[in-house]
Amino acid sequence: MSRKKADSHGREMRRSLNGRILKNTILNILVLVVVCCVIMAAAMQSLANSILLDSLQPMARQSAKTVEANIHMLADRMMTIAGDPRMNPPSGDEAGALRESREEALTEAAEIYELYTIALYGLDGRLVQGTSGAPDRLEDGFFSLLRETDNLTTDGSTRSQGRLGITMGMPVKADGETILYVVGVYKYDTLNDVISSINLGRHGTAYMVSHSGDVTGHPDQSLVLSGATISQLTGGNQDAALRATSDETGAAEFPVDGQTMLAAFSPIRGTRWSLVIQVPKADYASYINGAMLVAVLATAAVLAVSILLVLRLARSISQPVRGVTDRMVALSGGDLHTAVLQVRSGDELEVLTHTLGDTVESVNRYISDIQQVLTRMADGDLTAVPQVDYRGDFTLIRSSLGAIRQSMNETILGFRNAAGRLAEMSEELSGQSTQLHQASLEQTQSTEELVDEVSRVKDRLSSVKDSSGQTRTKTAEIAQCIQDANTRMDALSRAMDGISDNAQRITQIAKAIEDVAFQTGILAINASVEAARAGSAGKGFAVVADEVRQLASRSSEAAQSAADMVSSTRAIIQTGVELTADTAGSLRNISAVSGQIGAITDQLAAAVQGQESALAVMEERIGTIAAIAERNLQNAGGTEQSSGLLAREAEALRFQVKRFIVKEEDGR
Repeated sequence: MSRKKADSHGREMRRSLNGRILKNTILNILVLVVVCCVIMAAAMQSLANSILLDSLQPMARQSAKTVEANIHMLADRMMTIAGDPRMNPPSGDEAGALRESREEALTEAAEIYELYTIALYGLDGRLVQGTSGAPDRLEDGFFSLLRETDNLTTDGSTRSQGRLGITMGMPVKADGETILYVVGVYKYDTLNDVISSINLGRHGTAYMVSHSGDVTGHPDQSLVLSGATISQLTGGNQDAALRATSDETGAAEFPVDGQTMLAAFSPIRGTRWSLVIQVPKADYASYINGAMLVAVLATAAVLAVSILLVLRLARSISQPVRGVTDRMVALSGGDLHTAVLQVRSGDELEVLTHTLGDTVESVNRYISDIQQVLTRMADGDLTAVPQVDYRGDFTLIRSSLGAIRQSMNETILGFRNAAGRLAEMSEELSGQSTQLHQASLEQTQSTEELVDEVSRVKDRLSSVKDSSGQTRTKTAEIAQCIQDANTRMDALSRAMDGISDNAQRITQIAKAIEDVAFQTGILAINASVEAARAGSAGKGFAVVADEVRQLASRSSEAAQSAADMVSSTRAIIQTGVELTADTAGSLRNISAVSGQIGAITDQLAAAVQGQESALAVMEERIGTIAAIAERNLQNAGGTEQSSGLLAREAEALRFQVKRFIVKEEDGR
């Protein structure tokens, strides 16, 4: 399976070598050609723009000079008209004759120089005399400029009374002083012929603009009449419009309605106008595209020739490499005997095939030597050494084989010594294991006895805990009874205090009765005295007074007896109160002693609980110790068995190590 995979890999390598050389080369050439074409196209576009813009500027300047020449011609005519003697005849002529001579001169000038109108205006700008259609007053801006310059002046606008024309003015002087202004409007045909004659490309256009940006001349006269501006013709490009209206000679490129425009502009000297030539870049695109197509075709032809040359070179390289590749694939599959086909090319391929043959032969020789060394070592002969002279980096193999042999010698000798020591240690370990087993057995028995003793102590503490609980219960009952007795004694004390209070009040009442009886006796005596004085009439009253006196006497005796009895009762009650207080104090002392007994009982219960918890922990730890002792006992038994097995294994290891012939024995 691995051989098939190697063959398949070799076929893929053979199939892809030519393709890779050709693909990479063609890809590099294509990238180079594309980059060159892009650079060439960009350079040609930039060069074409520069050439067009550079060529448009002289053309714009020349066209502006042509317009200047025509304007100068018109200016000369206007100067001729202003200098006509008929405009300013000698002094003394009649006004009518002066007017007729001026009329004749104006009419003649209009017919000869193709003027729409021509007229004379005063220093206030009002019409003095002129041909039919002349305006009554000059436009303020033009009149101001005319007065300011006091020389030939051309109006910046070409619109006049709904038509196109060139308005020029010239002062008429007499004795060096301006007396009138002659103003004429030339027909627009003079400029229109010049502008229309400027043809550049299929859609090129020349037009004039004033410093304010208004279009003053255009082949399409409707644009001038409608008041079109340069911003409209340049698609709103403010930079180009500003440069064209600032007396600058230059060129610009800008888009208009999705179409790139090339424009050149130059000022018209002597006026407030500039000439603009505007050409769509698309008019020259066919020439540029044609040049680029020729360049691309030439590049494609060179590319095809280059591909053929690269294909031939790739085949001359790939065929020898294919043979070398097949042999290397076979070598990777383990074939060390097939001869390498030699190539006589006199270059690196010949060196490659010779080197591959030498490599295959060396590898075959080295592998055979390694095989015999490893075979002898596998048979137990650790004194085997390589018999071949290893060169270059292959010396590492010889060193590695020596290191392996030395390491195995040392390892086997170490095994021998270790086997002897292991046998001795196994015998010693067996004896120690027996002692450990006996000690573990005794430890287990001691632990079991300790567990039984702890269980008995725990049972005694449990009974103490129960007795403490009963004591605590009875102490609580006694405390409750004493508390109830204290409550009843308090109630009894309060009742006896009430009786004492009542006896006091009874004593007071008896005293009051005794006082009343005493007073009643005195009254009875007084009544007897008065009855005696009354004689026989007072006998009945004397009897009543005597009875009252006797009754008062008995009442006094009874009150005295009650007072004595109450005094005796109070003494007895006071004695009872004192006894009650002593009894309550005794009960409180008993309650305090009962509380101390309860506290002692609680401390005893807590101590018993602590001892019980400690015993529980001790019992748990003793259980852990017992479990450990049990495991130690089991481990000791296992160790005793293992030591016996270890002794047998040590003997078997010693027997196996004796099979090897090591360098130390060979030397002996």
